[in-house]
Amino acid sequence: MSKSKKNKSIKISLFPLPEIVLFPGMSLPLHIFEDKYKGMISKCINDKTEFGIVLSKENVCAEVGTTAQIIDVEKLDDDKMNILTEGKERFKILDIVSEKPYLEALVQTYDDIESEMDEEFNEIIKIIKKLSSKALRIFDSISEQSTSKKLKLPKESNELLFLIAANLTCTNDSKQTILESRSINERANLTLNLLKEEIQKLEVMLENKKTKNEVIKNGKLHI
Repeated sequence: MSKSKKNKSIKISLFPLPEIVLFPGMSLPLHIFEDKYKGMISKCINDKTEFGIVLSKENVCAEVGTTAQIIDVEKLDDDKMNILTEGKERFKILDIVSEKPYLEALVQTYDDIESEMDEEFNEIIKIIKKLSSKALRIFDSISEQSTSKKLKLPKESNELLFLIAANLTCTNDSKQTILESRSINERANLTLNLLKEEIQKLEVMLENKKTKNEVIKNGKLHI
């Protein structure tokens, strides 16, 4: 949505997904194979417009989603497509105006109400950056890759929080809570708590891997 359309309701097409919460700045590849979505995406490509991605649970859409810009298109047989999208702006659904052949809704840009950072914010961001680096190092040890050396964390705080939230293995409900938060301070605290939980999971996985390797190496477990 352009700046001129902020705070104004506009109509966009919706792409509900049951297992994805799209965050601003997040890249999301999609395989388009259903006829209704082939038509929807083709229209977005021709009109050079964005569409909205929303989390869907039991065929009910979340109220808040993220607009997706189509970055790349690979056309396949039978008008199927592989597309690469990027999350742009959060929006709130005001009203579903059409359900066939695909969902269309009146939406409004969903900005932060509280964007002023409190005294603790900078300290929380520092902790988040340190824990993110720690999580990447543990992940590298588990996967035997070098992700931590390749990935550069964004300097802008919101970009950082959304990037981390997008890569957490927490529930989609938790991710949706972060997406819907309209306070950058609250979003930072939510992300920090989930990141701590993520590190605990990774540490257990790493310990299990070490134990397994020890068993394989020695044929028995030494206690």
